[in-house]
Amino acid sequence: MLLLDAMNGKKIQRAPSVPKIYFDLAANILNRELLDVLRNPALATNTVIEAAKECECDGARVFLFPKRDIKEEQGVYIHYKNGKRLGVVDLMGGLSTIYDDPNDIDFTDPETMICCNFFNSKEPIVSDHNDLKRFKIPSKADYDRIFGSQVEDAIKIAGDTCCPIGWAGNGPLQFCIYMLGMEEALMSLYSDPDLVHKLMDIAAEIIIVQAEFLIDKGIRVLRLGDSAANMSVISPEMWRIFIKPQFKKICGKIHEYCEEVKIYCHICGDILPVIPDLIESGIDCIACLDPLGNVTVEKARSIAGPDFMLMGGVNTLSFINKTPDEIVKEAEQCIREGFKDGRHYAVGSGCVIPRHATAESLKALTIASRNMQVT
Repeated sequence: MLLLDAMNGKKIQRAPSVPKIYFDLAANILNRELLDVLRNPALATNTVIEAAKECECDGARVFLFPKRDIKEEQGVYIHYKNGKRLGVVDLMGGLSTIYDDPNDIDFTDPETMICCNFFNSKEPIVSDHNDLKRFKIPSKADYDRIFGSQVEDAIKIAGDTCCPIGWAGNGPLQFCIYMLGMEEALMSLYSDPDLVHKLMDIAAEIIIVQAEFLIDKGIRVLRLGDSAANMSVISPEMWRIFIKPQFKKICGKIHEYCEEVKIYCHICGDILPVIPDLIESGIDCIACLDPLGNVTVEKARSIAGPDFMLMGGVNTLSFINKTPDEIVKEAEQCIREGFKDGRHYAVGSGCVIPRHATAESLKALTIASRNMQVT
């Protein structure tokens, strides 16, 4: 597959096209009702991959999506369980359930732990160290029981042209934010670093087990997402204290389990000061090169050097503010900056593409990559 060849440093004719497609955009592209997608875990995962293939992309993320009983009530999506209302689905954000009562979130349940980014609350879920006892790390048997057939079907749908990218879980800082809330998580870096380290250790354990499960299913490209771990949120110094050791541990364990697997990080915003640290941590590719965070392909390439894999670079807002022809030109410029020797770059979006983008705007990336083929 083109993306895997690029990850392995092979010389290829064109840069792979890997825009970040989420469930809402995928549903729009395929004219599917979002409510139907949110109710059906397999349909949700497959919708993302099918939309990527519709847009001629070279890679698509394989998500692990939870089963939820969601009903539409006066334009609001409400999550129920056994007839009890649990909370409202965040349609303006990541489609997670915002629980009315955080005590209703059961982190002894493997599916909840695996998909914790879809279960949130207005109040902190974790208030002190004792709350950590609520967490139970899922086993590979849990993953296979809940998501085994779903992942196998997704890989089949991806086929030979669209590389399946395994979603390896929530990065260390993102996990802390889910559990503590943004403000409390950032304050705890200073006020209770021991709690933060323990939460990050739990996140790392989940990621490693999840990665091993996906590898066992045949996936060879993994996405490690920690969107908040950027210099718009924390300082480089704090990043090196908290995030880098976890990334190093995670990458080391995954590569020890399977040498051929490639891991890319998804961190939006400004990552320029920690690019050398990301490389040292064992990451195989840095994404998503977000120009909204002042990260251009040219700047990232100048720091990472010519032989390190990069992905992304096209402004996320271009997909709704520019014509397809204008996106082609922007993507071509990114390819010039990142793909100079026919290696080590995949063109993509700076972050998740807005839900009202069109298939034509996404196809513009593949058109640009074909226009910029190397011999």
